[in-house]
Formats: sequence, C-alpha cells, structure tokens
Amino acid sequence: MIWAQPPGGGGPPGGAGGSGDGIWRRNAAFGEIQTFDSCEGHQPGSGTYHYHVNPTCLRAALGDNIVVVKNSRIGATYQEAIMNLKHSPILGWANDGYPIYGPYGYSDPKNPASAIRRMVSSFQLRNITTRTSLPTWSLGNHSGVSQQLTSSQYGPAVSVSFPLGRYVEDYDYIAGSGDLDQYNGRTTVTPDYPNGTYAYFITIDASGQPQFPYILAGQYYGTASAASVTNVPGSVTQYFQNGANTQTPSSMPLLASWSTASSTKFASLISGINPAAGPVTTWPGTTPTGITASTTAVTAPIYADVQQIRYSSSSVYINANGVPGYTFGPWFGFTSNGGVFANFPTSQNLVYQLPASPSPATAPTATPMGIAGLWVNGVQVFNFLDGASYSNSSGSDVGGGGVAAGVLHVSAASFEGGPSAPNSIVAGFPVFNAAIASSTASASSPAWPTTLGGVTVTVKDSSSVARTAQISYASPSQVNFVVPSGSAAGAATVTYTVGGSSVTGAINVMPTYPNLFSAGSQPTINGTPYLILYGTGLGTATSATATIGGVNASVTYAGPQGTYPGLDQYNIAIPSSVTGKGAASVVVTAAGLPSNAVSLTF
Repeated sequence: MIWAQPPGGGGPPGGAGGSGDGIWRRNAAFGEIQTFDSCEGHQPGSGTYHYHVNPTCLRAALGDNIVVVKNSRIGATYQEAIMNLKHSPILGWANDGYPIYGPYGYSDPKNPASAIRRMVSSFQLRNITTRTSLPTWSLGNHSGVSQQLTSSQYGPAVSVSFPLGRYVEDYDYIAGSGDLDQYNGRTTVTPDYPNGTYAYFITIDASGQPQFPYILAGQYYGTASAASVTNVPGSVTQYFQNGANTQTPSSMPLLASWSTASSTKFASLISGINPAAGPVTTWPGTTPTGITASTTAVTAPIYADVQQIRYSSSSVYINANGVPGYTFGPWFGFTSNGGVFANFPTSQNLVYQLPASPSPATAPTATPMGIAGLWVNGVQVFNFLDGASYSNSSGSDVGGGGVAAGVLHVSAASFEGGPSAPNSIVAGFPVFNAAIASSTASASSPAWPTTLGGVTVTVKDSSSVARTAQISYASPSQVNFVVPSGSAAGAATVTYTVGGSSVTGAINVMPTYPNLFSAGSQPTINGTPYLILYGTGLGTATSATATIGGVNASVTYAGPQGTYPGLDQYNIAIPSSVTGKGAASVVVTAAGLPSNAVSLTF
C-alpha cells in the first residue's frame, strides 16, 4: 500500500504494467475508504496509522465543531455542529511548515470578526466521459507528460465500473469556485496568526463527508523541507518531555499546538476481531482460525500522542510513536480474512523535523506518496493517493489495495461490523460494483427460502463445510441472510451466486456475538413490567444478563423468538428504579460479550 516515490514524481514506479502507468492515480478515498475506522484512519502492513481525509476523532478531541451522536462497540458516530461555530484549531503541519486547520475559517480571510463557516474546495468532478487528457492542476505531478495524452496513456472510459472520482485526475481545479486555492489552502488571519499566514484547510461537503482534495491537493504551497531524521543537533532546546513542559509554554504555534495530553497514557484500540471485548492496549491478540494479522504484534503498550518536542532557530523536532490518545479502530475488510482488515498499527518511533520559518516555494513540488506532514498528535498526514494507478496495457488498476468486487458484512440488527454467530442474521452490502442480487424481494413466509431475488448465498466455514443460507431480503444493494447453524468458528467465506456469476465476502464466526434491534415494547406480564427485546447472534448461549440505564435487570428468557430464523428474544424485568427515568440505554450480555446499546424511553 506504500511505495517509494522519486523526488518530484507523481506516479508509482514500475512503468506500464508494473504498478500502473502513473497517469491515472487512484483516489485513496475511493480505493481504501472501506478499511477506514470510525475515526477515518487506517494503516498499511508497516503499521503506520494515518489519515487520507478528515480526521474526525482528532477534531472531536480538539473541539473542532464536531459532536458525537452515537457511541457503539465499533466507535463513535460523528456529526458536524450547526450552531455556535468556532474557527477550527490547528490539526497538523504540512511538510512545508504551514499549518493545517480543520474545515472552518473566517468568511473574510482578512477579518477575524467575520462569520465563521465551512471552507469550500475549489475542486470539482470533471465533465468527461473518456479519460484522454489531464486536468491542468495535475501537470506538476506528471513530469514529461503532455496534457493531451497519447492513446497508450489513456485511462478507462467513465462507466459504472470506473466511475468519476476513482482517480484524482477525475477532478479539476476551478479557480474562484470555492474558498481555497489549488493547494487546498489560502492566505488568511487565524486565531493563532492574527497577522496572517498561509494555511491549508480540511475539506468536507455540506453533509460532513470528505470532499476532494481532503487535506493537501497534491502539491505544496511552500518549500517542503520536513523529514524523518535519525540525528538531532546537540544545540536544540528542550520544550516538552516525559509528560511535562520543560519551560514556560510558548505562544509560537509550531510549539504550542502539539497534543501532549495523553503522552503518558497507553494507546488503545478496538479490534475488528472482537469489538465487544472493548479497547485493548496490546494487539491484535489471539486470532481465530483462518484470520491473519500484520506480522508485527504490539505485545507491550505504546505511549500515545507526542512524546518529546525540541527546537532550534530553524527547526522543531517532534518525537512520536504515531498512535493517537483517543480510542481508535476497528478495521474491517471484505476479503477472505474473516472480514477483518489484516493490518494493525505499530509504534513508529518517529523523529520528525519541521521548518520553523516556512516560505512560499519558487516552484511547487508534489506531495509524496505517504507522509506529507504530521498531525498535532504525532500521527502522520498522508495525501490522497493509495498507491495504485491505471495500467493501459492491462486495462485495470495495478498496485495498492485491491478494489475487486466484493461484499462487506454487518449485523442486520445493530448494523455494526464484527463477528457473526451461527443462526444469526447478517446484512451484506456490495462494494466496487459487486452484483449480489438481480431483483428486490422479501421472504413471503417465516420459512425463509435459500434463493431470493435471483441470489443464492453459501457460507463455507473454517472447516471447509459449505452450507446454503436462508435469505429474508434481497436487493442489488443489500442482502439479509442467516448464518447456517453448525458453522464452525473462525474465518468463513460467503459466496453470492447471481445468474451464473459469483462474488464473495467474509465473516468471522464466533459461537455467540449478541446484537439488538432498536424496536421493543413494554407489556405488563402478571403485574410486572417487562421489556421484550429482539436481537440476533445469541448463538450457543442459553442465558443472558441485562442492564437498563446501568441498573441490573433480570432476564427471564433468552432464546429463539420461535417464528423467524435467526431471531432472538429477550424478556427483561424492568427494575422499579428505572420506571419514569426517561431515555436509558439497554445492553444485553451473553457469553461475557455485551450487545450494542439500544436507547429506549421508560
């Protein structure tokens, strides 16, 4: 997922047919977004945790106009604030020494009293049907390549399989159409620079989704001199070490902006192998049958955030392990690894040198594949590439992560990623134009069929036993099926067969992994108020416990609902202390594993 790039180059090495032509470079937000965690970060096999797009958890930690609307076993769901907006804080520093702010700035770049609003990118999707020429902004990333391409440099025609946005060259820079320039920044006053500075801004759209070019637009505004170093000059001054400042805090932004609050705390993540186990400080832990993880395991906890800050008259030196102070992960995939992304973060032991006095470049240089700066918590800033590009000779993308058609799986009850128990209901969603059904249909009776909407689903477990699954709902965009009873624990392959062709996804089978639906009722049984909840994933467990608003509640029945395959029922006695409490979260625990929380009003 990472390749070395020649200085000033814009494409992958290897030439035509090696790692692609380097002309039509694949957009990381297209090719890798399915492996982002809830923080929108991930890592390659080297363990370098990084962001290509909007760093949501970092923004939340720094109070950057983002709110949590839901917490789950796989992390928080965020939403952009709509009132009382503040100017975004500095989130990171680019390799040219200029700051990277969040999405919000002054509407008038010269007036700090002007309204604060979301900064708008000046990049737009091109109005093209064929890929025969390059946008003007990208020419600096394609040394020796003419804007009008030769036939051997053409990209694929725009189609369902090769949609606009798949490649960064699918975007054009339209000067003046947004707030930001061709580098994704502008010269502006900010709270940190009342006299003005050049600054980059994170770009998101009106709904809060990442918007191209996300962070930096493929080239630096300034002279890029930052680098990872092994030797720090003896003449530097210590500013921060061992969890404390060693001198009076400075107002210099390049010293004052670094996140050090968690520098003496261990990094923790939620593993995609078993999210219900909660955050862990060592990983990946015991891997189930058929699941592999990156070769370097974290067997000793890692300190998070920035560990040390030193400076001289010309440079600032940052020591960091490259892991954040907030809980991050998990990562999921759709390949044959039990739906678990194989890569996990490791300590990078990074020493990074940033210029103290940035200056505009005389000639713009391309951001490299890989690190283009450092977030204030010591995590690396990556650009918008994923390491792959189109090969004209082979007619496909080469290098980087795979984008072959596949299926991602979540619980049909909680819609969370994670393991699946035998006899649990799972929802499959197609990625990269996978065909998972030919029509839309719902099962007409509780005896769910094994073919519906033109699709048959087969689950091949870790013991290589293949079983046909019952299907409750099928459409080209979602299929709900029941993991067959008897499926062995470990990595299983799920095959969708439609009209003579097939596509696969993967699940990690565990004996029990409880998930709850949101719907519930509160009937009175023999004078006692009861809550009946429905879920899936109880598996082999025969009992459960529950809490309502943190109060222990007796579960008088936990087992099959009896009418529909894969549907579980929980009868829960409502404690008197909960009555009239209002909104409260209900959690069921089975086999030591907590379900997702369901919020109900009492």
